[in-house]
Amino acid sequence: MFKLFKSNLVYIILYKNRVKIYRLDTGKFLEREAKKPFSNSRVLWADFNEGESFIREILKGLIDNWRTHRMLIHQVELLEGGLSEVEKRALIDSAWHLGAKEAYLLEGGNELSSREAILELEKLKENKQKSKK
Repeated sequence: MFKLFKSNLVYIILYKNRVKIYRLDTGKFLEREAKKPFSNSRVLWADFNEGESFIREILKGLIDNWRTHRMLIHQVELLEGGLSEVEKRALIDSAWHLGAKEAYLLEGGNELSSREAILELEKLKENKQKSKK
């Protein structure tokens, strides 16, 4: 069946004032260092307006048209004690502001390969659907 609005699969890896973004459905990839910081010494996503603007600019280089996205957001730095509920909410809300139809958060660990990121997206989606039942 023809799917009119196919989702882009996006894997966003967050570092202190640096972002890597993979288009998992095409294999495209961009990495950028922020000119204006979005992190501070305690919180990686401290200025979410600046962070969202920064990621939006990177996404423009990866995505030709703004279809819906399925996003996996992976924070790999500034995780001492884990993410607070406020930090988690800020990251998920930012994903929605960036056009995500579905947004999933992954805390810590190493960067995933494209294949691992796709599998993680599917696992998180399945777990979310199970928890709704």
